[in-house]
Amino acid sequence: MRTHKVKGLIFLSTIMLGFVLTSFFGASMSITSPNSASQLDQTITEDLVFLNSTSPIIDGNLTSFEGEWENATIYNTEFGSGNKALTIRVLANETHLFMGINYVSSIFIPVNETIPIDEDFNNETHTWYTIVFDRNYDGVAGSELTPDDAIVINYRVEGAQDAYINGTKLNSIAMDVDISGIENSYANVSEYEDDFYNHVVTIEVVKELESNDEIGNDIDLHASESIFFAIIVAENATAIYNRTLLGEIDAFTPWKKIQFVTLHDYFSYVEDVSDLDVLIFISESEASNYDNLSSIVVFLLNYGANVTFNFDHLDHDINYRSLSHLDLLILVGAHPNLSVDEIEAIALYIASGGSVYILADPVSKNGKLNQLLSKFGMEVYSSYLYSTDTAINSSIKIDSSDIESLPYMMGTNIFTDQIVDEILYTGTAINFTSTLGEGKFMSQEGDLYPIINLTGDYYIDVDDNGEFNAEDIELNDTIVQAGLELQRGGRLIVTSSADLLNASYIAESDNKIFFLRQIQWLMKLQNAINFENYVVEEINIIEGEAISVSVEVRGDNETVLTDLRAWVVVQELKSDKNNVTLTMHEDKINFNGTITSEDIKANFVDVSIRLHQRGYGYNETELVEVFLEAIIGRPISIEVTATIIFVISIGLAVLGAFAIKKYKKPEVEKIEKGK
Repeated sequence: MRTHKVKGLIFLSTIMLGFVLTSFFGASMSITSPNSASQLDQTITEDLVFLNSTSPIIDGNLTSFEGEWENATIYNTEFGSGNKALTIRVLANETHLFMGINYVSSIFIPVNETIPIDEDFNNETHTWYTIVFDRNYDGVAGSELTPDDAIVINYRVEGAQDAYINGTKLNSIAMDVDISGIENSYANVSEYEDDFYNHVVTIEVVKELESNDEIGNDIDLHASESIFFAIIVAENATAIYNRTLLGEIDAFTPWKKIQFVTLHDYFSYVEDVSDLDVLIFISESEASNYDNLSSIVVFLLNYGANVTFNFDHLDHDINYRSLSHLDLLILVGAHPNLSVDEIEAIALYIASGGSVYILADPVSKNGKLNQLLSKFGMEVYSSYLYSTDTAINSSIKIDSSDIESLPYMMGTNIFTDQIVDEILYTGTAINFTSTLGEGKFMSQEGDLYPIINLTGDYYIDVDDNGEFNAEDIELNDTIVQAGLELQRGGRLIVTSSADLLNASYIAESDNKIFFLRQIQWLMKLQNAINFENYVVEEINIIEGEAISVSVEVRGDNETVLTDLRAWVVVQELKSDKNNVTLTMHEDKINFNGTITSEDIKANFVDVSIRLHQRGYGYNETELVEVFLEAIIGRPISIEVTATIIFVISIGLAVLGAFAIKKYKKPEVEKIEKGK
């Protein structure tokens, strides 16, 4: 007995000790956490920049008025072989980006103001600064196809100049002379010597977030978007650098990320993107390789998703078990190495509620990618798409009128709030092998539809000669992106070319916005239909009666939905048998209908309400089990059946009595044996 008591005391003490240690270490962790540490001048120490700042005075003084930079996000970095400390403060509003930079150094050589500003100053030795914005998301300063945006300070003239880094020439930092936009970069530099003869340098900069320049070298940033930047602090140096040298110079700070944040009011199943797992599976080609598509990884990592990257030529394990935990699968390229089992696993993943984004390459009709797509009513052509207008064949421009009006393209978005105006595209096209609209896919209700439907005269260049001839396929309806939504939650978007997101196109703002809006929908972060009221008035019904059903429906943020379908699904033995479309009232919120019982065969059914609007996905309420009072719809009525059973039972009773009488042993024999 004492042993049991001792064991009980030990067990109780262990639990209490666990609580104490948990509380202690929890408190210790909260004290040492950077998020809870005291922050100087109320600054934000993460990479989030809120678009609600008061504009600072750009005069080279960080304290022109009280609290001028107090709400700034602070970046602490370094430059040079001596690891000189550099502090960057960042503020923003909806139109402008503000940066305050300060550092201390023993070197500061100002620009020679006596030399005329229209001469080339690349050979002049002085201290100059460049803020580089990685607009193509490749982690390097400039490229041949997509120059990076830049601000040059104290380089050719005092103040700041709009510039770009082309990455090819020796003088790769070039002035942006496009005057069609509204670029308005301005900077002011102040410098003084402290008591130790060090130069204390302060720089304040303002930059337009959206310049609308026609050449397209400037960044175009909005709420919820992000950008990487770095600063070149060139002390006693010239500006003769090509792309390779820029990456090697000692004055380059590490890349830092700015993510613009605004207050959102949206409905979301998952608000923490870090809980989401994404697999990017690439089959490499000229258009689909990692260098060309690194922006996809950068975007997803920027928003905190858990991203895994794999190539089809490496060891991998694509099966339903490995896919089932994913929130998004991105397939890139033609994937000629897909096995039959992998195709079935991906199809089952989509059919079971998974989300897949496909960036295809041209592939033969019987190619492995088309074997997968054929299960969902579509295929991609084996050659590139061209316009009969040869002037636009280098890249096709798709304006908003060619993009299906879908909720995730129009409404509030947790990744970006901007509207797509025009995207650039090069690649092949999609051919539908199933009837568009509502239909059966993978043994369930589905909706197959075009997302990008190009207007104009186009053809598939079958012989790859760049000219339209008799062998080519002329297209009346040109689809370059398609969507499929399945009743069990599966979502599929197929783009017929990975080139949509290549390194040059992704630097264009609209291509980036287009991708981000579709990704958030596939990850089911937004766009849900809310059931405010769901009523099934009758639970037990008999033949000739009906089930009365009503439902009240609203969209995100209590919005009224248009083009909404609402219907009752009657399931007998877990298999869809009857669909009853509900009638929408004039308010477009309330739906009503009835289910008659004449066609119901089973003695119980499950009733559910399904709603669908393209770009929201299918929605389904909890099932309600409805019992029937009588078995209805049978060839023989219940009365006749009962009579037959009664007659048979009497016959069996008579036979039983006869058998007992025939085989029963006389009682007399038992008595005699007992004697």
